[in-house]
Amino acid sequence: MIAEAPSERGFGKVGAAFAIACLALVAIVIVFARPLRRYVRESLMQSVTSTHYRILCPPGALTQQAMTQFATIRETLFAAADRKLNDVASNAEIRLIFDPDFKASAATTDAAQTYEVTGTTVRTLLRGKAPELDPAADAEALLHVAWGPPGSPLIAHWTALWLVGRWQAQELGMAAAEVEQRLGHKKVANLLGQPPDAAISPEDHALLGAAWVNAVAELGGTASVQKLYSAKMTKPGVAEVTKALGTTQTELERKWQMWIYAYIAGMPPANHSMTMPMGMPMSK
Repeated sequence: MIAEAPSERGFGKVGAAFAIACLALVAIVIVFARPLRRYVRESLMQSVTSTHYRILCPPGALTQQAMTQFATIRETLFAAADRKLNDVASNAEIRLIFDPDFKASAATTDAAQTYEVTGTTVRTLLRGKAPELDPAADAEALLHVAWGPPGSPLIAHWTALWLVGRWQAQELGMAAAEVEQRLGHKKVANLLGQPPDAAISPEDHALLGAAWVNAVAELGGTASVQKLYSAKMTKPGVAEVTKALGTTQTELERKWQMWIYAYIAGMPPANHSMTMPMGMPMSK
């Protein structure tokens, strides 16, 4: 039997190594091509800075005046939200990137959501010549600075809405009370249900979830909201929430119903006893 020449064996090993290297290079290109294109695109964008914001967009997509005005208005939102977090994010800078070609990933909490938050960077869709952005996006970025990454995207979104404190120019509690009157009482278990309760629209679901977080804040303090926000929950449910808050399902539902009923009655929850009023029915 004639042995294979050493040079041929060496060539075979080199060829195999070259093929593996090519496959690795292709894999790297596939994985990093989109982030690399995004990095280059955003590096070439025009920008405007303010105390806590850096606004970016493609060259010529927005006027400097429009970007500066937007940053000025956003500073007011930043200040109000930071006060709610005891000023722990006062040194943060939020990057808002307006991009006509932006597409939200499938990981967002709402199919109609037009922004994504990654740390303190917010990417959003630019429509027309006037920048528009849901204030909840800024709030999510601030929460990341104050409390770190959230344990659940759903709870993070509700917490951001609570931090904003208003729903379509209306105080959060009163807006939720109107939904409560229209739909009837929705328990925390309904809001956390998987799949979501089909009787609740995505907008009403987000509003009631934010109102419930507001109730947690008013009745248990901001520290309770932080526990809820930070708790690792792949699919938030009543069991996970009660564990995070150190309570029971009965108490969880009782406080939520009491809080929302107080708004329906037009009475600020903080001015009333924590005891359920006589004759108030509890949901079954």
